[in-house]
Amino acid sequence: MLRRFPVWITVVALWGGIACTQAAPVQAPDEVVNTFIAATDKGDWGTADSYLTERFSNALRPGSLPSIWGLVGENPQIRNQEVTGNTAYVWVEGTSSLEDAGQRLGLDPLTLRSYLTEPDFADPNYQQLASQLVGMRLEGDTVISRVKITLYRQEAGWRIEVWQPDAPEGEASRPDTTPQLQLAPQGSELQNPGAADSSSTEAEEPSENP
Repeated sequence: MLRRFPVWITVVALWGGIACTQAAPVQAPDEVVNTFIAATDKGDWGTADSYLTERFSNALRPGSLPSIWGLVGENPQIRNQEVTGNTAYVWVEGTSSLEDAGQRLGLDPLTLRSYLTEPDFADPNYQQLASQLVGMRLEGDTVISRVKITLYRQEAGWRIEVWQPDAPEGEASRPDTTPQLQLAPQGSELQNPGAADSSSTEAEEPSENP
């Protein structure tokens, strides 16, 4: 005997098939950063790299992303975001012990503490690290690292163009420092110097959405 299915079952099945073929909703900038952070927490650096712009990704030396992102510290948390047209900014803060943060910067804990509490702006060693220290503050024995992440809206969705240390909320950048980010520890993780200009540095914001 030929079985006849009710019309509503056919309609529901067709609607379900159409819904499954629809593209997933585009992630908001903070959601992209959250997904990027989740991938780094798992050590899935291939997925993490997929959330970078092509220009930023190509500027990095192969395998350098873990050390570059590691400067942010542990347990990074999103604090706030701003979206203007096709450009977005997301602020993230991570934590480190004095020992760990000092090791990443090549400093002993006591020197790092003095740099964060009573900096000598004329100290050449301080000046060399000023671009990274500008985003750090000390709470007890814990170093809080604050970074500002710039994202561009592209065909694939929002992608990370750069992150750079940012003065703690409510504080102005130290007047005697030039807040230019070195994306990697000493020894440069960038593929070439020209790419560094487009994906790193400067207090001046990226002005071009590729």
